[in-house]
Amino acid sequence: MITTSALSKTMPMPKKRANTFAIVTHTLSTARMLIVTAGCYNLFIAIILVALYPTMSQANLSAFLNAYLSTGVVAGLLGGHMTHVSGFTTFLALYAYSAFNAVLYAGILAYIGGTAIPLNIENGMLDLMLARPIGRVRYYLETWCAIAIATVITSLFTLAFTWGSTFFVAHPDINWQWLTITQLVQLSFYFLAGSLGLLLGSFINTSRAAAGTAAGLVALTYLLNTFGNLSSKFNWLLKITPFYYAPSIDPLVQHQLTWWHPWVLVLVGLVFGIVGLAVFARKDLPTV
Repeated sequence: MITTSALSKTMPMPKKRANTFAIVTHTLSTARMLIVTAGCYNLFIAIILVALYPTMSQANLSAFLNAYLSTGVVAGLLGGHMTHVSGFTTFLALYAYSAFNAVLYAGILAYIGGTAIPLNIENGMLDLMLARPIGRVRYYLETWCAIAIATVITSLFTLAFTWGSTFFVAHPDINWQWLTITQLVQLSFYFLAGSLGLLLGSFINTSRAAAGTAAGLVALTYLLNTFGNLSSKFNWLLKITPFYYAPSIDPLVQHQLTWWHPWVLVLVGLVFGIVGLAVFARKDLPTV
């Protein structure tokens, strides 16, 4: 007859489940499809750029594009002012670093931030997570950290596919220092968008409402930037949009940047995140 003490010695003890950065892992796992979507879009842009650049560089399109890109409407759509079109860097800026691409990636990150908390409220996961020795502050900060990691991954996708495209183009002549600066400027915009989504998700309990509102606000800034370039009467709209502080094309093509402008977006993103933390720490969580 096997005694209880002998049985306990023969049976292996179950390993304690590690919960270090469990919220970070769970948030990134939930958002993996959106992150992969951003990477696939980057791959698509790189393929299109490599396929079209040889033909476009040989065609005599410089005069036409110079006149076309100098208009205010196009400057608003692109998120920067281009005075000339020449070389692979210019076409790279048009295809991969325009304001349209920036608002697309920022919208994805805003959507991820908006769904991070409300989605766990809807499926009941939040109650289980907070039932463990995980407080609200730690839960929120790990969620915020996961969104920041998602912004870095999205930026690395763009850099990786840009680097890969240079192997298929003759004489790309890219200034990698300014390309890195441009990507860091874009990163400040992505951080702001993700923090905005997290702020909205801290007090909106429906994931679709929070994520849709966050992505809609990002799209609204793109429209305001476009309208601000229509006339000098609307120039004041430009200064309330992220594109004024994070120009998409100017650093890469013209090699100029006001150094403190991107830090404005980082500071506003930090304010959004801190306010969201204060709201989430005091809110009454709905019962499911």
